[in-house]
Parts: sequence; C-alpha cells; structure tokens
Amino acid sequence: MNKGIRTSLMPGVAASIAATALVLTASPAHATSASTSVGIPGGNKISINAWHCGFYVSACDWKASTKMSGTNPRTAQWIQNRAELAAHGVSVSIKISKNPEATLTMKSRSLGEVRWKNTNANISDTYGQMRPGGTTTYVSTRSCGSAKVTGSINISEKCAYAGAA
Repeated sequence: MNKGIRTSLMPGVAASIAATALVLTASPAHATSASTSVGIPGGNKISINAWHCGFYVSACDWKASTKMSGTNPRTAQWIQNRAELAAHGVSVSIKISKNPEATLTMKSRSLGEVRWKNTNANISDTYGQMRPGGTTTYVSTRSCGSAKVTGSINISEKCAYAGAA
C-alpha cells in the first residue's frame, strides 16, 4: 500500500474506533427497563419503575421506584417500593447490595427482596448492585409499588417486570 494512502486512511479508522468506543461506554442503550402507572382520584398518578443493566461481566446495577406525581396532595401518607431481584439459570446464586434505608430479605440463593416504605413523601426508590454467580444466564428486576395517599385513598400493589419474557 502506498504510504500516502495509508496515512490518509488511519485518521478515519482511528476516529471510527473512538466513536464506537464512546457509544459503547456512554450509552444506556444496554439497559433493561419497565414501568407501569395508575391514576389516583384527584388527578395524581403513581408510577412504578424497574431498571437494571442489560449487559454485565461480574456485577449489574439496578434501580426500582414508586413515585407519585401531581399536587392533590403533594405527598402520600406513605409510599412503598418492593423490588424482587433474581438470577436465572441452573444452579445460580445472587448477592445484592441496596441503599441504607431499605431492607433486604433473601428468599432463596437466587432471589432477594428489597423493600422501603417512605412516609410523608411522594417517592420510594431503591437501588444497588446485583452480583450473579454460578451459571446465571440473565437477571431480572420486578418492582412493585403501593401507597396510602390519604385516609380514604389506598393504592394496592402494582408491578413492573424488567427481564426476559
């Protein structure tokens, strides 16, 4: 190859590689997420959200939330999020970290439940990291929310599931 042609091609190749690396490291496109919402008398809305990384090597970040939007009222008496975090496959296990105010209960080696009830607030969000072990083929996050908005408005648990079908 002619030295002049090789020199002019190299900057283009380098720019292409750099752009690809930037997209792969900066893009949240590899996330798995789900959400659901329910209307509340008075015009407010409760949204339940589940999110976790779509690709991981040894650890996977996760988030789950229950959020009330609107101003009638601005806060609920209590609002709760319950997240089920699971590793799927044969002979799998999972280790879970979570935010300090939440509680973690391991239901089995491959399923953990993180729960947080927030009072006089409009959001209950939980987050942390999953570390799947064994022969895990994928992880999932099921986020479930409920609330006592006022003395007469109770929202029963509604869920959103992020994971393989």
